[in-house]
Amino acid sequence: MKARTLILIACIALSTAAVFAHGDEQHVIGTVASVAKDSITVKTTTNTLVTVAVVPQTTFSKNKSAAKLSDLNVGDRVVIHAKEPTEGKLVADTVQFSTPAPKPAPSAAK
Repeated sequence: MKARTLILIACIALSTAAVFAHGDEQHVIGTVASVAKDSITVKTTTNTLVTVAVVPQTTFSKNKSAAKLSDLNVGDRVVIHAKEPTEGKLVADTVQFSTPAPKPAPSAAK
């Protein structure tokens, strides 16, 4: 019984740490709808468009390797960690992206 209690406490402690890992940052997750020299527009998983500003301090990674804004394409899957320094304006801190998985070819009917 004590072991179960200790495991439960450890799990709660680890999950709490994960929640606060990014502090005051917001996550924008979805597919790139458009890319400009100073912003990225993302179609989120709820089908809303969110525009996030890009600054010189923004870091990019593609498939866990260093990248740059010019490597980002419409249709790429993206996770952006952003801050909201002013009400209603998101500024990207980190942008992680990957190319979408290819769609399987339709099988021929017999």
